[in-house]
Amino acid sequence: MAVLLSTAISVGPLAFTPLAAAGTQLKAAELSLSTSEGQRGTSVSVTGTGFETCGKATLTFDGQHATPATVDDPKIYGTIVVPQDATVGPDHTIEATCDPDVDSGNAYHAEAPFTVTSGDDTTPADTRTLTLDPDHGPVGTSIDVQGTGFTQCSAKSVDLYVVEDGTTIASGIPVASNGDFSYTEIVREKTTPKTYTFRAACTGEPGIYADAVLVVESPANPVLTLAPTQDAKGATVQADGTGFTCPDVDFQWDSGDPPFATTPVPDSRAFTAEITVPADAEPGAHTIRAVCTADPDQYAEAPFTVTDEDGTETGGTQTGGTDTGGTQTGGTDTGSTGGTDNAGAVAWVVAPASLGAALILAVAAAVYFGRLHRGPRWVRGHVRATLRPAAATADLTEQSPSGEPPTRTIRLDPHADPGSASIDEVDR
Repeated sequence: MAVLLSTAISVGPLAFTPLAAAGTQLKAAELSLSTSEGQRGTSVSVTGTGFETCGKATLTFDGQHATPATVDDPKIYGTIVVPQDATVGPDHTIEATCDPDVDSGNAYHAEAPFTVTSGDDTTPADTRTLTLDPDHGPVGTSIDVQGTGFTQCSAKSVDLYVVEDGTTIASGIPVASNGDFSYTEIVREKTTPKTYTFRAACTGEPGIYADAVLVVESPANPVLTLAPTQDAKGATVQADGTGFTCPDVDFQWDSGDPPFATTPVPDSRAFTAEITVPADAEPGAHTIRAVCTADPDQYAEAPFTVTDEDGTETGGTQTGGTDTGGTQTGGTDTGSTGGTDNAGAVAWVVAPASLGAALILAVAAAVYFGRLHRGPRWVRGHVRATLRPAAATADLTEQSPSGEPPTRTIRLDPHADPGSASIDEVDR
């Protein structure tokens, strides 16, 4: 690196991008390259000056192969590698750009020509590999990063970063003598779900690199399951959780504090734990909540029923499979009226108790006469009786036609009007 810097040359005049966002002012800056020509794979050190206000700087080769640069206002530093697919010839450009400053509206851009010479002094990029396992997942997913083919890396270490924005993931990852390396990375909190390109580049030689794509997915909702889902207080219950992107989970009874149990969550974002039903839990329906200790907004709930010691739930009205909340007993509906069962028995209409002896007497007389004299059809066609208040006792006598047996007399006593009543008689 020292040799490369000692041979740095200034390149000018500078060219700027012809287009800029409305309201953005392009400011002059200077760009120096360690060399203005080289073979494919050559590392070129870039130094920019005059970048007065710069939040993030990026180096590109022919507008592609973006590589982040270090900002130290008013300078920027970085290294870019001549890509393996670059054509031989002088028609190439190395550029340095800086995002516009929000306060001043100033933006900086500088570029310098570069010539690609014939030959290739590095191992072809297709012999190096970078793999991610898994290559997708939400925040909290553990990623196994594996690299191969970095035998040409003289530093024997690689740096891992995100190509899109230059975010450093890890620096100085050791490379084995066979050119392989491994690293474990967990998708960090607040990472926006989208597709990212991971790049592993040799430390100090960014032209020796390999890329891999990672898809950060939207987080899944946590899930909690219990086995069994009902038991007596003091019983042991197995709790299984998935989708928890946190190191520890607390268990709350009916969503109350403090927690009655805690369990760690492995890197797989899933856990299995044994929890004990609180000794003071009341029989009946309850809720068990598993909530991330460090993130209360991330939780899952599952129902649980506490039974008596004999396994019977006394918190409700259900006992032994019989519904005692209504009037149904032994399969017979005692709440209905005016019906007939399968045996053909007569169903009676229960009249108000206020009818008293008068109604009972009338029913008995109707049944008696229906059996000994007129049939029910004749009675319905010829007799109509209405109970109403009267001032005194009255006798009602049915006159017997000539040659017929003697009739009976019914005595009716007046009472307060009990309302309407009816008598149903079934033919026998």
